[in-house]
Amino acid sequence: MSRARERLFMAPNWHVDCRLVGELPEDSVVGIRFITYAVSCAVALASVLFTGWYAYADLTVRHQIEDAEQRLEDDRWEVIEIRRLQRFYEIESKKIENAYSEMRNPILISGFISKLGHSLPDRMVVDTIEYSDNRFVVHGRLKESSERSSILLGEFLEKLRGDPDVGPRFISINVTGLDRSIEDDQMMSYAITLRLKPRDT
Repeated sequence: MSRARERLFMAPNWHVDCRLVGELPEDSVVGIRFITYAVSCAVALASVLFTGWYAYADLTVRHQIEDAEQRLEDDRWEVIEIRRLQRFYEIESKKIENAYSEMRNPILISGFISKLGHSLPDRMVVDTIEYSDNRFVVHGRLKESSERSSILLGEFLEKLRGDPDVGPRFISINVTGLDRSIEDDQMMSYAITLRLKPRDT
């Protein structure tokens, strides 16, 4: 009887253990689930952030492309205008150069044409007179045989070279073309080139 009483003796700090140990989850299982959820949430958040950043970058690039295309379109009209002005200035500068060349021309053109007309032999026609690069090119026709045309042109050139108002003003006066005319077999087409002496400055 004394031994049973000793077994039922209770310490002053005794309490009833109400834990259901079989139903409680293990501490390690709770830790694994938490880590799994944390990693999943981190991956999902990273995916959302990456998608948002990618969309933002794509939108930014699209805006930059649109702005660049708009600037190119605006600049295209400016380039067209610049090219138009360049052509205009080139034409105007050529006019100024031609005027300057005329001013430096050591012979009066109207007087030269008049002298040329007075010295022209019969049966010899002048079609055009071109002036460029300090030289005159006279194109015309001559109704003679090729041999007779050569003789007449030679005499005409000698007359021009010997003229005191014409000859001294040119470096050279030469025939630069003599061919049978395409339009008329009886005609010879000729070209005479007269190179001016530069005016002394």
